[in-house]
Amino acid sequence: MNEYQRQTLELYRSLYGLAEQDLYRDPERSEAEVVLAAVADYHTDRPHAFDIDPGASALVVIDMQAGFVRRSSPQWIPQAERIVPRLDEVAEAARQRGIPVVFTSAQFLDPSPTDALRMTAAIAEGNLGAGTEQLEILPELWREGDLLIGTKHTYDAFWQTDLDYILRGLRKDTLVIAGTLTNFCCEATARAGFDRGYHVVLCSDLCASDNPWTHDATLQTMRRGYGRVVDSSAVLDAWQA
Repeated sequence: MNEYQRQTLELYRSLYGLAEQDLYRDPERSEAEVVLAAVADYHTDRPHAFDIDPGASALVVIDMQAGFVRRSSPQWIPQAERIVPRLDEVAEAARQRGIPVVFTSAQFLDPSPTDALRMTAAIAEGNLGAGTEQLEILPELWREGDLLIGTKHTYDAFWQTDLDYILRGLRKDTLVIAGTLTNFCCEATARAGFDRGYHVVLCSDLCASDNPWTHDATLQTMRRGYGRVVDSSAVLDAWQA
């Protein structure tokens, strides 16, 4: 057993309040073996599940707006700012291949249909509110002909928006998801897309969070049960092929 595996089992026991002797030791398959096998599976890509077909793809860019990317915002996500140049390159490659680029912009309502105002102080104080500058998609990413889903009032970009209708109208069934935050709106949209029958691709180096642990946890969950997690180079390679 290597050091990573030992640390994994220590964390497992700590989270569930278990002593080492509490672990099941079935002679055919121990609890430790089950846990370590699952951890490995969370890190395994599944290219056999579906191809990233350029003809069926749409690039869905989640909430790359001033309220998350600009440093003046109380909800600034540093990594979201950092991915802008590479995201711009991938979006331009999509456009050149006729792949639609769809942006979402989160706008929180007051009163809100969710508990958002009670969960996040910055939102309660008006960040991402109606009519604010924080709703603007970054001009350095936006191009004429791109599509905007501007009615997004919660984490899931499908919930009570036109996203599903637009994608089905364009005959696109493969979502390449980028943007911020990985573990909130990107994850919620990926899950909703999966439940609607879309092939889901989470672009690992073009999703951003302010928490590396939750970013990685989202990638692991998506990889094991919701879709493929690949970097932008792999996406471009698939589109070029």
